[in-house]
Amino acid sequence: METVEEYNHVRKQLMGLDKSVLVDALLQLAQESNSASLLVNGLIAAKEERSLLFRSYIERVIHQEEILTGEQILVILSRALDLLDPLNTDPKIALQLLETFYFADSWAFESTTELDFEFDCLFSKRAYNLFCRFAQQCGDKKYVQQTVDRLLSADGYGVRTNLNQLTLS
Repeated sequence: METVEEYNHVRKQLMGLDKSVLVDALLQLAQESNSASLLVNGLIAAKEERSLLFRSYIERVIHQEEILTGEQILVILSRALDLLDPLNTDPKIALQLLETFYFADSWAFESTTELDFEFDCLFSKRAYNLFCRFAQQCGDKKYVQQTVDRLLSADGYGVRTNLNQLTLS
């Protein structure tokens, strides 16, 4: 799907299909693709399970039992961020999770040089935007500032620098 019109057309067609057909197709994709499997796990995880799942994804990257490729790391980290819902996640817990996420940056950047742009976008844009949303929602501004300070004190890849721009009101 290369255009918005094509996307909208396919979406409309899929919306007309029976739910069981879509579920079976999604499960088939999950069996064929690690990315789809992680997506399905995130979709079916209960609210209270999402933090544990997030941590397990980060642990998988940081404490690799098998050597992961850069592409695998990118998928795992992207799916981890998918688990953080600003409407349904406690802001302080989300900031703790994002802190662990940022500490996976060295694993990401040292896994390959071919995905530096993608990793930079993941950390500097996507994770940063989530961090800002949760920081604004968090009632403990001192905790937010302490978290930012910890993250900035070890920014070897320059993907946390924009946290300096965070304004707490």
